[in-house]
Amino acid sequence: LEGAGRDTLPNIKCAGDWVRMGEKEHGAKGLCQERAYVSGMHAANSLMRDTVGTKSGGEKYKEMEVLEVRDDEEQFKFGVQVNNKVMEFLPRFWVR
Repeated sequence: LEGAGRDTLPNIKCAGDWVRMGEKEHGAKGLCQERAYVSGMHAANSLMRDTVGTKSGGEKYKEMEVLEVRDDEEQFKFGVQVNNKVMEFLPRFWVR
Protein backbone atom coordinates (compact mmCIF):
# COMPACT_ATOMS: atom_id res chain seq x y z
CA LEU A 1 0.00 0.00 0.00
CA GLU A 2 2.81 2.41 0.75
CA GLY A 3 4.64 2.26 -2.59
CA ALA A 4 8.30 3.17 -2.13
CA GLY A 5 7.69 4.21 1.45
CA ARG A 6 6.21 7.11 3.35
CA ASP A 7 9.40 9.18 3.30
CA THR A 8 10.38 8.67 -0.35
CA LEU A 9 7.07 9.10 -2.19
CA PRO A 10 4.33 10.05 0.27
CA ASN A 11 1.77 10.70 -2.51
CA ILE A 12 2.12 7.27 -4.16
CA LYS A 13 -0.21 4.55 -2.88
CA CYS A 14 -1.21 1.24 -4.46
CA ALA A 15 -4.58 -0.47 -4.38
CA GLY A 16 -6.08 -3.55 -6.00
CA ASP A 17 -6.58 -7.25 -5.49
CA TRP A 18 -2.91 -7.84 -6.40
CA VAL A 19 -1.49 -5.72 -3.54
CA ARG A 20 0.18 -7.52 -0.63
CA MET A 21 -1.22 -5.97 2.51
CA GLY A 22 0.89 -7.58 5.24
CA GLU A 23 -1.00 -7.83 8.52
CA LYS A 24 -3.98 -6.08 6.89
CA GLU A 25 -4.66 -9.00 4.50
CA HIS A 26 -8.33 -9.13 3.65
CA GLY A 27 -10.43 -11.76 1.90
CA ALA A 28 -9.26 -13.94 -0.96
CA LYS A 29 -5.67 -13.82 -2.20
CA GLY A 30 -6.40 -12.44 -5.66
CA LEU A 31 -9.14 -11.72 -8.19
CA CYS A 32 -11.41 -10.49 -5.42
CA GLN A 33 -13.53 -7.34 -5.58
CA GLU A 34 -13.72 -7.11 -1.80
CA ARG A 35 -9.93 -7.18 -1.49
CA ALA A 36 -9.57 -4.50 -4.17
CA TYR A 37 -12.14 -2.28 -2.43
CA VAL A 38 -10.59 -2.71 1.02
CA SER A 39 -7.06 -2.05 -0.25
CA GLY A 40 -8.43 1.13 -1.87
CA MET A 41 -9.87 2.24 1.45
CA HIS A 42 -6.53 1.58 3.18
CA ALA A 43 -4.68 3.46 0.41
CA ALA A 44 -7.06 6.43 0.71
CA ASN A 45 -6.64 6.52 4.50
CA SER A 46 -2.86 6.37 4.12
CA LEU A 47 -2.84 9.13 1.48
CA MET A 48 -4.99 11.40 3.63
CA ARG A 49 -2.83 10.71 6.68
CA ASP A 50 0.39 11.52 4.80
CA THR A 51 -0.78 14.56 2.82
CA VAL A 52 -3.59 16.22 4.78
CA GLY A 53 -2.73 15.16 8.30
CA THR A 54 -4.36 17.66 10.60
CA LYS A 55 -6.19 20.65 9.15
CA SER A 56 -5.08 24.15 10.17
CA GLY A 57 -7.93 24.38 12.69
CA GLY A 58 -6.66 21.31 14.50
CA GLU A 59 -9.44 19.22 12.97
CA LYS A 60 -8.35 15.77 11.77
CA TYR A 61 -9.85 14.07 8.71
CA LYS A 62 -12.27 11.20 9.32
CA GLU A 63 -10.57 7.91 8.46
CA MET A 64 -12.68 5.32 6.63
CA GLU A 65 -13.43 2.33 8.85
CA VAL A 66 -12.38 -1.09 7.59
CA LEU A 67 -14.06 -4.05 9.29
CA GLU A 68 -11.83 -6.92 10.31
CA VAL A 69 -12.13 -10.22 8.47
CA ARG A 70 -13.79 -12.88 10.56
CA ASP A 71 -12.80 -16.55 10.44
CA ASP A 72 -14.50 -18.79 7.91
CA GLU A 73 -17.58 -20.59 9.17
CA GLU A 74 -17.21 -24.27 10.10
CA GLN A 75 -19.28 -25.56 7.17
CA PHE A 76 -17.06 -23.64 4.72
CA LYS A 77 -13.88 -25.02 6.32
CA PHE A 78 -15.39 -28.52 6.10
CA GLY A 79 -16.26 -28.00 2.42
CA VAL A 80 -12.69 -26.91 1.66
CA GLN A 81 -11.29 -30.00 3.40
CA VAL A 82 -13.67 -32.31 1.49
CA ASN A 83 -12.80 -30.62 -1.81
CA ASN A 84 -9.07 -30.96 -1.15
CA LYS A 85 -9.46 -34.69 -0.36
CA VAL A 86 -11.55 -35.30 -3.49
CA MET A 87 -9.04 -33.45 -5.66
CA GLU A 88 -6.25 -35.74 -4.39
CA PHE A 89 -7.93 -38.67 -6.17
CA LEU A 90 -9.42 -37.04 -9.26
CA PRO A 91 -7.11 -36.36 -12.17
CA ARG A 92 -6.96 -32.74 -13.19
CA PHE A 93 -7.61 -33.03 -16.90
CA TRP A 94 -7.78 -29.28 -17.38
CA VAL A 95 -4.37 -28.56 -15.84
CA ARG A 96 -1.15 -29.59 -17.55
